[in-house]
Order: sequence, then structure tokens, then C-alpha cells
Amino acid sequence: MDDSLYNKTLTCPACKKTIEVTKVKTKACIVSSHDTDFFVIYKGINPMFYDAWVCEFCGYAALSERFEKLGINDAKKVSTAITTFWKSRKFTGERNVDAALEAYKLALYNLIKIGGPPSDFAKLNIRLAWLYRIKQDNKEMDFLKSALKNYTESYDKEKFPIGKFDECTCMYMIAELNRRIGNYNEAITWFSKLISSPEAKNNKMLLENARDQYHLTKELAIS
Repeated sequence: MDDSLYNKTLTCPACKKTIEVTKVKTKACIVSSHDTDFFVIYKGINPMFYDAWVCEFCGYAALSERFEKLGINDAKKVSTAITTFWKSRKFTGERNVDAALEAYKLALYNLIKIGGPPSDFAKLNIRLAWLYRIKQDNKEMDFLKSALKNYTESYDKEKFPIGKFDECTCMYMIAELNRRIGNYNEAITWFSKLISSPEAKNNKMLLENARDQYHLTKELAIS
């Protein structure tokens, strides 16, 4: 296994068996650049490939931040909807983009069966879009559209902040994803809403990005 990786032992909250998950050492995560929808491009190893954890025994999968927070009732849903049909296989060790896609799709399938807020679906769908971007695959657009739907529902239905995710960032993502899929007028509306929001003044970088993208979108809309 790559020296940048290591395995962590934990108890699967669904089946209670001891499992291992692979993580990336912090010092190995070297950022190269960022896309305008917050996709981070790394030099060398990409930690996003390893952020979807999978239990080899029962098929439970989730983002690392959510994995160990599974409740008793949700564990029963995993047992009924996933474990019954699961064929044991390992997800530890080095991952390429295709292995990462498989792990993330399992996490999304688990979330569909368990249920969760729109913000949780958004996290998975935007990452799936980014993985397809790495592959230069047109399926990226399908997941951008799904993520846009999730972020919009999150803005309408959830109370902010959601962990580190605040309302202004949600507005920005709605605007930027609308721009990326070609909904320019809708994107302009959301960028304008964000720029005029008093709360946006507390995040100067986000506000600057929103202004840049607003002007870019205006140009695209008239071209």
C-alpha cells in the first residue's frame, strides 16, 4: 500500500463487526488548485477517493463524517435492504477513480435506503460529479443536476448552519451549479441574491467568488 495511506480499525455501526477503512495521511494532501464549485485538485494522491467508507461484511457505506453516526433503526434498514443482498468484498487499500466511484455509489444507495436530509444527498452527489469530472465523463452533468436539486431543497427546508455548511455557501452552490448546467438566468438570480445578502459580507472570499461568477454568467447569458 502507498506510504501516504494507512488503515484505521473501527466497529461497523450496522453489523458490529470489526472492520478496517483506509485513510490518507494529512501531510500527503497537497492542494494544486480549486474549481469554482469547490472541487479541490490535488498533487498526487486524492483524499476524496477514500472518504466513502464501506463495511466489507454488511455493505453499509457512508461518508467518513457520517459513518459512525448510524442509529439503531437505521442499522435495521441496512440489514433489511442491503446486507440481505450483499456479497462480501474489501474496499481497503489504494483506490483509483473507478473504485472511488463504486464506494460513493454504495454510500448513496445506503442513504437512499436509510433516508437523510437533502444536505447529505448533496455531499454525495457533488462528489460523484467531481469524480466523473476527473474521468472527463459526461455523467458529471447528471450528478451536478442531482446535487443542484439537493442544495435547493436544503436551502428551502433545512436550518443553517449545518455543521460548517452555512446558508451563503448553499446559495453559492445553487448559483454555480445552475451556471454549470446552463441555467444562466437562474444562476444570475442566485448570485445576485447572495451578493446582496448581509451575511455574505462575513465571508469575503465567497463574496468575491460570487461577484466574479456573476459577471461571467452575465457574459455567457448574452453570448
